[in-house]
Amino acid sequence: MTNEVTGILVAGLGFTEVAAYSLAALLLLRCWGYTLAEAAAGAALTPAMLAVFLLRCSHLAGIPGLAPAMRVIAMMLAAILIGRHRGRIPAAWRTLGRFGRDHFLAAGVLLGALLALAVAVVLSGGQAMPPRQAAAFIFYSGFPGTTLMPWMAYLTICFATYALARRYAWPPTAITVTLLVVSMPRLVFLSVSGPGEIIPAAAALVFILLLYRTVERPDIKDMLLLPVVLVFSLSAGRMGLIFTILGTGLAVVVLHRRHGGRTWWELARSAPLSVAVAGLAVWIFVQGWYWSDGPYPAGDPADVWHYNSDGLAGAGVNLFRYALQVLDVTPPVEALLAKFFNLDWSRLRMVLHDVLMTVFFGPAETEPSFMLPAAGDRNLAWFGPFASLLVLPSVGWALRRGPRRLKSLALCLTAYGALVALIPAWSPGNVRFFTVFFVCAGFTTAFLLPPWRMTRRRRRILQVSATALMVYAVGVVCRGL
Repeated sequence: MTNEVTGILVAGLGFTEVAAYSLAALLLLRCWGYTLAEAAAGAALTPAMLAVFLLRCSHLAGIPGLAPAMRVIAMMLAAILIGRHRGRIPAAWRTLGRFGRDHFLAAGVLLGALLALAVAVVLSGGQAMPPRQAAAFIFYSGFPGTTLMPWMAYLTICFATYALARRYAWPPTAITVTLLVVSMPRLVFLSVSGPGEIIPAAAALVFILLLYRTVERPDIKDMLLLPVVLVFSLSAGRMGLIFTILGTGLAVVVLHRRHGGRTWWELARSAPLSVAVAGLAVWIFVQGWYWSDGPYPAGDPADVWHYNSDGLAGAGVNLFRYALQVLDVTPPVEALLAKFFNLDWSRLRMVLHDVLMTVFFGPAETEPSFMLPAAGDRNLAWFGPFASLLVLPSVGWALRRGPRRLKSLALCLTAYGALVALIPAWSPGNVRFFTVFFVCAGFTTAFLLPPWRMTRRRRRILQVSATALMVYAVGVVCRGL
């Protein structure tokens, strides 16, 4: 009994510490001129970034007691920030209250889902097993509050998607797009347990948000946060650098094309100490890409990886298989199709795979065992019907008709998807490589749904559909407790 009480107290203190870091970051970002959604996105990611930074500093210095000492300093700074800017808290609550009243259905669904998933995290103990990445260190270190980190990454995706969608849509459509994105089953499952790619995916989305802010209003703080957050999004092994390299190219092209190089050079010269601190943080997070001496258990999923040895032909096969997998309508819809139309959707996709592989690539290409994830398999689950019906068409529409910034992003995401098809051999677990794609591409749906297409009735249909998908995904999580 005493051990249980002690465990509850330690967990409560850890969650309180995480909440303090987030609140301090929220108030600081609001002081820097961030909107409430932008500030909340950054604040939700801050505890994970801070934990990695402190723990990695301790690990590199070889002083185990350094991280706890630095945590005390961090908590003191957080308390000072909260005390100094606490007057902004009531205004934030009023803004959230007005938003909830104006968008009752979508906001209510999001709030209910977030609360249910938070309870599930606490009850499950947060058994997340991330691949080897910058954020992974916190899971193997016993850092307080780490069981909440995937849930907070999910919260980051929620706020960042809304903030980016607002660039292309009015609030009713932006909150609808946000609900569509965060109702994707895989993201819901990852917020509680399973592979931990949701943290670097959330960091990648915040990087895109920072890129938009930096282009819109050049500022030294946003400019320096860009590489820090991008490097924090580094994930495991040989595929881990792909998005980081593409994101670096995207940032260089977009920033130089909009403002030229001289603007950024002058900003960097104006704050050399800040540049040095950001450079230190980048170096710390780069160390998390691959640690031969890291505290990882055997059987790290990032190590189970094989090259595609068939070149472009193999990439074509992989791309076709991923296309079949992304046509995921979820088990409840499959059950309805079977009941009312006598259609076995999973079997149809398997038959389609076998027939077309034989016709276009020959019998040999059907030898690698292709399989669809079993119903209820949270680790191999895909992204639900909105990924294929809305997100992928939105990326294509952005490539065709989007403004230059959005078109550049869509091109970057397309290149990422092509490289995922080209480099690794197909495996059911390769779904983890697409999490960052759909997280970062989700907000482009706002560009596909302009006001003259999104009537109130259509918007409500999308919200109800996303609510049903969210209920299904949260239900799967709750049944697994």
